[in-house]
Amino acid sequence: MTDPIDIKTKLKVFKNNENVFNKSVVYEVLSKSLSLSWDLWVQFQQVWISRSYDQFKDHDKYLVLIYLVQDIWQSSSDKFIYNSLEEFYSKDEFIIEKINLIKISKDLHIPKETVRRKINDFEKIGILRREGKSIILKNSLINSQRPIKSLDSLVNFIYKNSLFLQAEEWFGDPLTKKEIKFFIENFFTVCWLRFFKLQLPFLVRHRDVFGDLETFQIWGLIAVNHQSKATKAVMQNIISEPSDAKYLYVVSKTEVLYGLNASSISDVTKVPRATVIRKLRWLVNKSLIKKNKKLQYFMNNSGNLNKKISINFLSNREAVCSFLTDIFDLIKNSNFKI
Repeated sequence: MTDPIDIKTKLKVFKNNENVFNKSVVYEVLSKSLSLSWDLWVQFQQVWISRSYDQFKDHDKYLVLIYLVQDIWQSSSDKFIYNSLEEFYSKDEFIIEKINLIKISKDLHIPKETVRRKINDFEKIGILRREGKSIILKNSLINSQRPIKSLDSLVNFIYKNSLFLQAEEWFGDPLTKKEIKFFIENFFTVCWLRFFKLQLPFLVRHRDVFGDLETFQIWGLIAVNHQSKATKAVMQNIISEPSDAKYLYVVSKTEVLYGLNASSISDVTKVPRATVIRKLRWLVNKSLIKKNKKLQYFMNNSGNLNKKISINFLSNREAVCSFLTDIFDLIKNSNFKI
């Protein structure tokens, strides 16, 4: 985590590193409850990605938007300026002095012309306007993606992971939902900047494997169904807690009586049924999923792409643990106090 800032003086406060949590240790502790901890994450992630898709019916467009918002927060953070949830969403507009299409394209793995087209679309619907080389984002429309439900879901995820760490002497008492939510609401741009820095690479990694995020979203929902059953099996001592390296293999091999059909997947993901069917066909052809005679879909672990998904899993595990460590550090060890 970066050096803490005194919110009143806006000055860096250098602290003794003994009070900073070790990300590797957090990773190791959470690995002891891997099934339950990761199940909490994917359940949260599936809800979040469905809501983000519902915003524009276009994942890439949403990624470009939150990239621009992240840029605003990073620029403010570099100047030691932070906002609470209410402060941020009460502002009329935000200025991005200069936009770098090449950097956005590189970071999001989206062609430069596609990025340009998405930004032009934002201009047409009034989310932003141009003034010379600057871009002005209108907050009245950004307000439509104000994280009300997502905030509560994220608070619950952080809270339950704090319970896994409470037995560690270095961690201290578990955090309550009330104090987590209170902290995030008061230091919103500090926390949500870190959240976006987790989400953007997370989604980009998956798009690189699946070709687009709609396909990942559909596969992910099928995987969530499998993972929930695997988690219950671990909790009931039917199977042992899998290691990181074997996790996806164990999940995919867990017996699931009822899969998901195209209609239920469409209802949950908000992706049109015709698109869902087309994506399901691609996933079956790649041996990432399989279907039974009732046209219900299940995970399959024989496709070559599963090797890349397993690599992604390890990267994502590390990224999520780093995010949690930063949030725990901010709440427990930093000078961000009310």
